[in-house]
Amino acid sequence: MMKRLTVPPAAKRCLALGAMLALSVGGGRVVGQQPAAAPQRQPLLDGKGYVRDDAYSPMPLPDSEKAYANIDGAHMKAIVNEIVAISRKSRDDGNKYWGRIAGTKYEAMTADLLEAKFRKLGMVDINRPEFTLPPQWFPTAWDMTASGGGQSLKFATALPALGSAATPPNGLDVDAVWVGLGTAADFAGRDVRGKAAVIHTMLAPGQMGQSALFEAAFKRANEAGAAAIVAVWGYYDNMAAWQGLGGGFSSNGFVPGFFLGFEDGKKLRNLIGAGPVKLKLSLQTETRPNLKSVSIYGTLPGTTDESILVMAHMDGWFDAALDNASGLSTMLTLAEHFAQIPKEKRRRNMIFIGTAGHHVGSPNAIYLRDKRADLLAKTALMINCEHVSASQTLNWDTRLRRSTAVWPRRWNVNGSPKLTDLVLAAYKTFGVGVVGDMDPTATGEMGAIFKLTPSLQLIRSPENKHTDADIPEYVPAVGLEAVGRAYAKIVDEANKLDIKALGGTSAVKGSASGR
Repeated sequence: MMKRLTVPPAAKRCLALGAMLALSVGGGRVVGQQPAAAPQRQPLLDGKGYVRDDAYSPMPLPDSEKAYANIDGAHMKAIVNEIVAISRKSRDDGNKYWGRIAGTKYEAMTADLLEAKFRKLGMVDINRPEFTLPPQWFPTAWDMTASGGGQSLKFATALPALGSAATPPNGLDVDAVWVGLGTAADFAGRDVRGKAAVIHTMLAPGQMGQSALFEAAFKRANEAGAAAIVAVWGYYDNMAAWQGLGGGFSSNGFVPGFFLGFEDGKKLRNLIGAGPVKLKLSLQTETRPNLKSVSIYGTLPGTTDESILVMAHMDGWFDAALDNASGLSTMLTLAEHFAQIPKEKRRRNMIFIGTAGHHVGSPNAIYLRDKRADLLAKTALMINCEHVSASQTLNWDTRLRRSTAVWPRRWNVNGSPKLTDLVLAAYKTFGVGVVGDMDPTATGEMGAIFKLTPSLQLIRSPENKHTDADIPEYVPAVGLEAVGRAYAKIVDEANKLDIKALGGTSAVKGSASGR
């Protein structure tokens, strides 16, 4: 019989410890600790985290619509990038207030680009009406620092509000007060007099515009005696935004205003939540008089004295890829398409217009309105190309998530039921998603003239509009292609109808509508 081995208690403890070590340590890795996760594969995203253009699902081109096969999304996206390059030159030239800003040489460079393309396509009657802009606001230097609780914060996304008053030469050093969305309820019990009112704002649901404007938050802060207003652009991705505080202020006039990206705004909000916070704000501005802004016109002649106008505005902040390189690309692509059709097969003249100064008053629309007896009297249709293709995003899980869908657009048609029907049929044929109800405010660049002739527009204004996130990665080629093909089809179908059938009346007798 084998003799049983007796293990002393102390030895048992040592053996147990050794067994635990043997189980828990192997090859230098603690058992139970998860191995380092391999990078998650993201097959739909490019190297920068944006949805690849080939991840979107294009609408198959019906056999009956092969005439529009030459309207190609990849080519249209290349034009977007060509126009965006002008904005980036503005940035690289050292401008802090950068982009294809109205009245600057970069807007003029965009007109030069369009003119060169018009000439290459063989257009005639190429001309550049020039407009003297009202005195223009330009920020030249600014800074914002928050301090409290032993911390000091600087904000990379801090930008002055468009048209903001300058601070005194030595700046402002004021208490910060968080007032949420800036409603009357948010202001209740809060004293902002002589302080900086910090307001969370975002695109109002279903609208183009900010919640703070719709809720009159900026006006309320001003009337309550705030020394400054800081607005947090309430969307993920920490977008730097060129936005305005809106009009309608009291007799106190404007106060200095700034916008912050969401992440920077959250840091400021949390600092305010922890105790008193001081904001040091400085802003220097200048007003530049007598700046010139040009439009560029070119015509593909037809066989009658009637016309179809296709337009897109040229100016924009930052890259301005959606607003409005996407529209310019669509206009140019239509010009390329119809330039390939012999003149004798074009019923109407097609006039293409890169329009001036959209963000500072749309002087070209006023020009057309005032000269409607000459320029609009025999216009069968106007198409405005503006914000045509935006990548749909989703605020989810503390970040702005990208998708393989194109945002549906607001839309508007001025004309006969027959025109509306053929427009909607074209959208359906090529997969152009739209909001269910027609939006009478969707007039864009044509605001002053939309009701003067048969007219139409699509537009989408997402959360990255007028921000540094208005980049080509958010402009899907598939959406450009769908709209380009639909617009070309609409032109062809409209050319089968006379002006009266399209809903046209004499533009000379018409009255201008508001924006």
